Parts: sequence; C-alpha cells; structure tokens
Amino acid sequence: MVAKIRRRKDRDNVWFVDYQDALGRRRRLTAHSQQQAEELLAQKLSDRQEPLVKGEEIPLKAYAERWLATVATELKPSTVRSYRQLLDLHLLPVFGDFKLTDITRARVKQLLAAKRSSGLSKNTVRLIRACLSTVLGEALDDELVKANPTASASRRRGQKPNSTVGERQQVIRPLSDEELARFLDVAKHDRPERRRHEVLYGSENFALFLTLARTGVRPGEAFGLNWEDIDFSKREILIERTLSSSGHVGTTKTGRSRRVDMSLELASALAALYKHREAQALQRGWGEVPQCVFINDRGQPLDESRVRKQFARIMRQARISGHRLYDLRHTFATLLISRGIPITYVAAQLGHAKPTTTLQWYAHWLPRSDKTFVDALDSQSLAPSLAPESESEVSEAEKPLDSLGATRRIRTDDLLITNQLLYQLS
Repeated sequence: MVAKIRRRKDRDNVWFVDYQDALGRRRRLTAHSQQQAEELLAQKLSDRQEPLVKGEEIPLKAYAERWLATVATELKPSTVRSYRQLLDLHLLPVFGDFKLTDITRARVKQLLAAKRSSGLSKNTVRLIRACLSTVLGEALDDELVKANPTASASRRRGQKPNSTVGERQQVIRPLSDEELARFLDVAKHDRPERRRHEVLYGSENFALFLTLARTGVRPGEAFGLNWEDIDFSKREILIERTLSSSGHVGTTKTGRSRRVDMSLELASALAALYKHREAQALQRGWGEVPQCVFINDRGQPLDESRVRKQFARIMRQARISGHRLYDLRHTFATLLISRGIPITYVAAQLGHAKPTTTLQWYAHWLPRSDKTFVDALDSQSLAPSLAPESESEVSEAEKPLDSLGATRRIRTDDLLITNQLLYQLS
C-alpha cells in the first residue's frame, strides 16, 4: 500500500496517517492538523528503515514476505507459487518467528533431517533447502546477515553444492546495442489496433521500456513509480517502493530508497508522457492526473502479466528473441560496465548494497585484454622524463605511437642510462 494522509470527512481537525511499518504491517494514526500529520508520516517512514540495518531484529517471516513481493515481478507465476508453497508448508511454521541471525547451520541441518525422516522425497527436501537458501542469500546480499547457513547444509563430502534458480544462477541475457536500439524504435512507433484513434507519444509502452533500459530499475520498482518521484530539473528518479504482480505495494528489495539518474532521452519521454496524462485526465473525466506514472486504460496501476505480453509482442516485431522483461535491467548494467563506467556508479544505480554484488553478476562484461591500459602508464611516467631536448634529435623511426595517439621520443642511450641506474639501485 502507498503511505498517505487524509482528513476525516466529518471533522476538520482530525487527520489520518496510513502507512506500513518495517514488518509490512498496516498502521493508522491520527493527528490534529495536516502539518502534524505530514511530520508524523515522515517520521514513521524514516523509522521503518531502522530495523533493516540489523538482521537480528527482522523475523524470517517478515523478510520472506517482503522478498516474495519483490521477486513476484521478476519470476514466472508458477515459480512464485512454488516458493509460496515451500514457505507456508515447510519453512515458516518452523523458522517464521526466528530472527534472521538466529537461523544457524545446525538448525537448518536439523530441519532438513526432520523433513527426510518424515518421508519427503530427496527432491522435495532439496527444494526446501533451496528456497531457504534463496531467501537468506538475499538477506546476505542486503548485509542483514554475515553468512548464509544453508550454503552447504545438505552437502556430502565430495559433492558440489546445488545451484538454485532463486540464487540468480540463471544466464544473464542482455540485449546488444543494436538489439536495444531496434527494440526501442519499434516500441516508440508501436500502434496497437485498438489505440489508433488516440494521439500518443509513440507508445506508452515506450516510456516504460525506456525507463527500464535507461535506469536499470527492477520492473516492480518501475510499476510503483509516482509522478512525485520524478525530479525533471535534477534529472533524477526516487526509487522507494515496488509493486508486485498481486497489486501489493511494498518497499524495495533491500528496503532502502535510492535515486537514479535520467538520461536526456528518458526525461523527454517522461515529460511527454505526463502531457499525455493531462490530456487523458481531461478527456476521461478523471479530475486529475493519476498518481502512478505507468497505468492501464482505466487509470489503474499496470498488470505485470500484460506488460510481459506487450514486451514479447514488440520483441517479435523487432525480430529479437531469447529475452525477458528483466533483461532490460541486465542490459543497462552490462552496457555501462562494458564502456568502463565505474562499478560503484553502476551498483548505486542498480540498488546493490555492495559493488561486489554487481561484479558477481556482471564481471564478464568488464573491459579486458586491452594493452592500452598499461601503455597509458608509459605515456604518463616515461615520456616526460625521457623526452629529448629538441625535435631534431629524434629520427622518425624513434617515434612510436603510444596509446593516447601522441609520439613518444625515447632514445637508445636514454634507455641504457635508465638501465644502469636501475642496476646500481638494485
């Protein structure tokens, strides 16, 4: 749900403050003025971030519910149902009230042994362990626990640990530069049959897909965007909530808010989309522009399954295959990293708690095998100290082109003198 304040209809001096606490529970408070209500809401929203810093304060049930609501926009519905079933039947009845840091390896082993003894198949027990490993792996990534106690809880000597889908072992499949450009061009000029009578900025889908491709936000974070989150003057977007496929509005995956940068193209597309929303509000009698940035024809938040279908349809029109909606996030990360953008910047934009998490998944796209990196050291250190006094002292053969495109003048006798000095110092 979205945190909000509202005035009691029959009384002018009573205001309601409606929000969710850090554990996802709905809270309703009262205030005597709008200013007091706004201050109270701001304080509560600030306070609810505190428990996220210390894992010992968060029960597994609360964290698992928040995690499941987040990944619901990234995984197939059947996978989400499987996680829900494993949590409800096997994990939460035992560990639900345990704090994250109270779930030890010994307790995990005891749980798995009890499940095996109850007659469950090896595969079911493996799925139980994998589900718990996924949730605690995400808590480790969020720096709420120091280790994942399920990492080798079911391993026997000589066996390799099982990989799980939830641990993001799936193949990273970003679009290439050319594929992304073709996809966005098709999306921009897309005209579904039922909307040909409307004047649109290319397509409303274009603004959504461009947001995913230019910011790297998760789909659920994009679905939960409000217009008040967008600062056009600073070209920044505040990411502080996510909308799940079930319509539940919660915190981001890490529970922390962040700001992401907008490219010029994205800022222009979103500004045009807002103008279109104003025209829609007037034509359809909405009264005002809906709070959500991305909405359906009825002015309601988007349905994630329909967005996936639109994405697949446009991909087919662009003659591109083998990608999911979430791959736009991967595309954002890999394109930046491959261009040498600092990993700390990419991690901050993606919302990763640590740059090492970003490296874990995208290290393959780091620039490598480029000798110009070490050649640049020569141009900075050797060239100034060993340059001859005049251009006439150097022949054309003694002017190799360095990595920066400048000629370095290093004479043979200079190198001999340098070697002699190094020998004396050794």
